Amino acid sequence: MSEGNFPERPGEPECSYYLRTGNCYLKQNCKYHHPKNITPIEPQCPLNDKGLPLRPDQAICPHYSRFGICKSGPTCKFDHST
Repeated sequence: MSEGNFPERPGEPECSYYLRTGNCYLKQNCKYHHPKNITPIEPQCPLNDKGLPLRPDQAICPHYSRFGICKSGPTCKFDHST
């Protein structure tokens, strides 16, 4: 996550996706607040080298399998071990 790419809008509701993942695909177009100092969420499971969850008991993430990236980031419910 690189600070400065996300708008700070004090007084507006915080971007829930940004708070969960540390990322926001809308970047400057997002109407919500993106606080600079967010506390990272502790992962519930191990992460691969791209920061995506390893969940061997779940199905492979279809988006990650097809494109090599995951839209849901570390909160994805699928496996990213391939």
